[in-house]
Amino acid sequence: MVVDGSLYHTEIVNEHGLVGQSYVHGNEGLALGVSSSLLNSPGTNPEQFIGFALSTYFNATIGIVERQHKLEPDSIIHTGVDIVKDTVGYKFIVRCQIFFNKLDNQQGQQMVDEALNQCPVAKLLKANENVTFEVVDKFSF
Repeated sequence: MVVDGSLYHTEIVNEHGLVGQSYVHGNEGLALGVSSSLLNSPGTNPEQFIGFALSTYFNATIGIVERQHKLEPDSIIHTGVDIVKDTVGYKFIVRCQIFFNKLDNQQGQQMVDEALNQCPVAKLLKANENVTFEVVDKFSF
C-alpha cells in the first residue's frame, strides 16, 4: 500500500531471512543475494545496505545544502557499520565521517547540521545513540 503523498514507493521482499535472495516486488529481475556478516556465505548483508543508504543520501543532501549556500559540492563520506553483541541480541554501531575538500571544519559542520534536518535517511537514524556524524580532516576507517 502506497502512503498518501508518496513521491516514490518500493517494496522489498525477503522470504528466507539471511540466506537466499531479497528482491524488489514487481521487478523480480532486481534481486540481490543476501547473507549475514556473521555467516560464511555469499551475498550482501544488512550492514552494507545501511552504509550504502546513509552514505548515498546524506552526501547528496550535503551537496544540496552546499548549493543552497552558493558553494560547489565537495564532500566525501565514509560510513562504518559494525554489528556488536547487545544485552539482548545485537545492535548496529553506525559512524558517518564527512570530509570537505574546500571547506574548513566549521563551515563543514554547518553544512552537516543543515543536511541532518533534510536527509530522509539521516532523519531516520540521527536520534539513535549508536549513530554518529563527524566532520573530519582525514578518515579514521
